[in-house]
Amino acid sequence: MTRRFFADPMGTSTVELALIMPILVLLACMAGDVAMAFKAKIALQRAAERTGQLATAGGYTNDTSKTQAAYNNLAADAAAAAGVSTNNVTVTPTLLCDATVQTASPEVPCADGQQTKRYVAITISGSYTPMFAKLMPGSNWSTQGIPITGSASVRLQ
Repeated sequence: MTRRFFADPMGTSTVELALIMPILVLLACMAGDVAMAFKAKIALQRAAERTGQLATAGGYTNDTSKTQAAYNNLAADAAAAAGVSTNNVTVTPTLLCDATVQTASPEVPCADGQQTKRYVAITISGSYTPMFAKLMPGSNWSTQGIPITGSASVRLQ
């Protein structure tokens, strides 16, 4: 009786499918989760690049109070475009005088005769929570998510 049972190939493919299907479903869900994480990362990157374009379109002024207000506006625009808080956006101005970074104050102009380069870097941070993070309530993914960032840097002058 058992010899006849093992010799009969009927239903073999069904059993194989039942064994393989959970692995295939898990792989498909993981691929979808990775794709959504990349989509979130690309959204932050696009928001940072858009903010960099706004920085170049807005021009630069030597008036320090207006410059800081412009950087605050850039941070607000970046936060709105990325859908995050303004606390997650960093706008970093940089001044190079003859290829030397001026760390004291980027708004102070370079001395006469020096080559001036002004840059602004925009960094937006966020987090992505995987689809199945709620299935693992004690993990870091379920409480904090996976940190992601988008950044851009443009030359203003």
